[in-house]
Amino acid sequence: MMHLVFREIVAKASVEARQETVAPQHMPYNSLSSQLVCPKDDLSKLSKKVSKPAHSRYNKVDEMASSSRANGFYRPRSALARALYEKQNNDRYLEELDQNEWYRVNKDRLSPELVSKFVQLYPDKETKQFLSSSIEKSSWVWTQCWYLIAKAVLRHFWSVTDINGWLGRGSMFVLSEAQAQALLRPGGPAIGAGALVDVGAGDGEVSRRFAHIYPHNYATEISASMRKTLANKGYKILDTESWHRYRQFDCICMLNLLDRCNKPKTMLLQAKDALAPGGILLLALVLPYKPYVEVTPDHKPEERLPIEGVDFEGQLATFVKFMREEVGFELVSWTRAPYLCEGDFAQAYYWLDDSVYVFKSTADTPAISKTS
Repeated sequence: MMHLVFREIVAKASVEARQETVAPQHMPYNSLSSQLVCPKDDLSKLSKKVSKPAHSRYNKVDEMASSSRANGFYRPRSALARALYEKQNNDRYLEELDQNEWYRVNKDRLSPELVSKFVQLYPDKETKQFLSSSIEKSSWVWTQCWYLIAKAVLRHFWSVTDINGWLGRGSMFVLSEAQAQALLRPGGPAIGAGALVDVGAGDGEVSRRFAHIYPHNYATEISASMRKTLANKGYKILDTESWHRYRQFDCICMLNLLDRCNKPKTMLLQAKDALAPGGILLLALVLPYKPYVEVTPDHKPEERLPIEGVDFEGQLATFVKFMREEVGFELVSWTRAPYLCEGDFAQAYYWLDDSVYVFKSTADTPAISKTS
């Protein structure tokens, strides 16, 4: 009897996980406050359409499945067996993927200024370690079953962010320490001195890899379970509503928050007020820009960023222009990198196309302002 109940729960949970994976690229993450909510911590909802490669990935899987039926090969019928079968096909695609594509841009579509400030990155050792760890964890069948069952039960009581924090799953990766150093280096000799704050830090895994460059680490986080995790990692937790009044920060991290916030412009102005002279804003934004606010009835932000364009490079250019002309931040350096997340029953890991920037206040960059 217990075996039948377990099988039914796993089947239902695996179907729900698959539906979440097919959902649009909305990543309920965390936030600044009840007014500035920035979903930031459930990449289990990363779409099967997260990027151009992802489209072909899943078309390929469907074609393989159809071909198997047509050619008379065995097709698993149970939910668990199908999940494992499809994961095997998906992971095979990931093994053949050219990871360098994640970091490439079309320079022909960029202005000379943007080309001069571009920092070319590659999948380095730390990035590959994260991917290897994700692949290993996704193969832990019973652990993944436990995640599915726990999530199916707890989602009736907790938010997805709190569930992930409690389970310790869904960690993300944007930059390794070496990649962050390469991106920050053009910012000047003050890099690495003073205090860093990660706004909407989640479990802290994204900034943990380079936060120790700064001697004092702070974070804001709305999820109680995530705050405990952050405290255990050495972050001092600040109030989500008044963090920008606490002190001046030498590095403010806003990683993949703006497209999930109700008031992204307000948040950027808070960052400018809280930035120490000579300090930097390290910002990541998924492109194409598709804002989604978890807590509003229509899931639309009250403040929408004026990002336009049909491709990655076009949208990036309009965002940089907005930051300079409307917020008062001058671009120091930028790159393209994958926003990676640990996988699940469906496949070993997921990704979105991330644009990552280092900005300084225009008051700190008079020479750059004159030539822009």
